[in-house]
Amino acid sequence: MIIRVAPDPQRADNWAFVLEALGIPHRVLDTAMGRAIVVHEALAQKAAAALTESDRESVAPVAEPPAPDAGASWLGVAVALGLVTFFFITGPRLTTPWFAAGTASAEAIVRGAWWRAVTALTLHADIGHVAGNAAALIIFLSALGRWLGGGVAGLLVLFTGFAGNVLNAYLHGGHHESIGASTAAFGALGILGGLQFVRRYRFTARMDRRRRALAAIAACLGLFAMIGVGQRAEIDVMAHVTGLGVGLLTGLATGLSLRRPVRPLVQALLALASAAIVAGCWWRAFA
Repeated sequence: MIIRVAPDPQRADNWAFVLEALGIPHRVLDTAMGRAIVVHEALAQKAAAALTESDRESVAPVAEPPAPDAGASWLGVAVALGLVTFFFITGPRLTTPWFAAGTASAEAIVRGAWWRAVTALTLHADIGHVAGNAAALIIFLSALGRWLGGGVAGLLVLFTGFAGNVLNAYLHGGHHESIGASTAAFGALGILGGLQFVRRYRFTARMDRRRRALAAIAACLGLFAMIGVGQRAEIDVMAHVTGLGVGLLTGLATGLSLRRPVRPLVQALLALASAAIVAGCWWRAFA
């Protein structure tokens, strides 16, 4: 059954592309009146409705707004400087009691020492280790701070680092130790990917939204593949994976639930809460 005929072959090919994307069987025939779209009679109503919707979106496409921008954020720089300063307090691995008390020991975390999942984020094996994580946080955490505000971004990234280390501990079960802020850094990358997925899916035209939304996740995974996997001793790939995974889920949940900017006072309180959580976990570690 012919449902549409177009004198312009390109227009008919566009209709065919729409039907193909929706999985509706069809044929394209050249007739005396132009190029025709033919479908089975049982699918005619569905196909016609799909093409009508496509025409409506092509006439009035949904404009994709820019990503939210709360202004310049110094969160990434502040956290990076804090980690470097703390490294000079703790020293490198195995030289001070900080590592014995705060390393993310899988066996200890599984047995209930959950605070180690936070304290381990602040410990680094050597200057190269802390410098690499500081650089990643400057990039990812600063971008997230511009999107969500410093307080919300800081608390969410701390959560992804904590949850990623806990998940990593349970996956290993025992006889595994990890340190470093990379779990949180890749958590920040995952949050950005999740937020972009929601934004693109919400504001992109229907026929293109799935491809553009998934492209955000693909870009996130591609960046992870470039910088999240390596052979150095301090690299815990599983912790990177769990941080990224928790970050993606957190970004999706945040993008779906957070519809308006958080007020500056609340942002400040959340930032203080993040710092207090880290300090409290270190107090518990030495208690």
